[in-house]
Parts: sequence; C-alpha cells; structure tokens
Amino acid sequence: MKPGVTTEFETTEFAGITAKIINPYPCSFTVLDMTIKPGFGAPAHISSTEDKLFIVIEGQLRYLVGEKTETVGPGTRVIVPRSVIHGFTNIGVHDARHILVSTPRRHEEFFRDLHNIPEPREQHRDQLPAIAERHDQAVVGPLP
Repeated sequence: MKPGVTTEFETTEFAGITAKIINPYPCSFTVLDMTIKPGFGAPAHISSTEDKLFIVIEGQLRYLVGEKTETVGPGTRVIVPRSVIHGFTNIGVHDARHILVSTPRRHEEFFRDLHNIPEPREQHRDQLPAIAERHDQAVVGPLP
C-alpha cells in the first residue's frame, strides 16, 4: 500500500473484536480502530515491548491497568506503558469502540495472526500461546 488518501482498510476479527488497521504502510507505530462486542475484550496480559494508548470512542469499557480496574466511557484516554498488566472488557449492551495506538509498530501483525487461525477457532485455541509469544505478549489472567 502506498501513501495517499483511502477509504479502504484491512480488517481482522477474533474473539468478539474487529480491528480495522488504520496505518498499513511502514511507520513507527500501529493505529487500530477496534470494535468490541458486549462481553468480549482482551484478557489480562503483558505487552513486554509495546507502549499503548487507548482512546474510547463509544460504549462502556472496563480496563485493567496494573492493579487498578476502572469503568470508562467515550472521551477517556487509557495509557499503558510496556510490561504493565492490562486488559479490557466491553461491559455494555452495545458494541464499544476504542482507538489503539501502540509503539513500536507490531500490534497489527498480532491481530493478523489471530485472524488467520483456522475456523472453527475454538478447536485451534492451542495456537494462542505461540502467537502471543511471537508478538511479545503474555496472557496472565481473565477478562477484567
């Protein structure tokens, strides 16, 4: 993909999360527009090499950052330094959305790998630990 104006975006889906990859060409950070179905999210995990910023656009999300859990809505900014335990859950009755900015650039590759797990994905959950490890992620607990 070359720089310029576009309305087409690559989209990945996995476990109730749809991630639209906003910046598909090489740069130093990842931007994802993520839609999270009610009751879904990311379990408590550690991203050992990425700093993250989440900006809530729609819905009610519960975030875990370190040892603190907080429920937030649109306009909230959540900052997660590398190696800090974090996760999120959509606790509302409608889809929630947040923008994820992470650096260094690599998080879109994690979502591509999750998206490429063969269907039915429930039968291939054994692939998750290797995918997480390959992308410097470690799941350490349940959904917040």
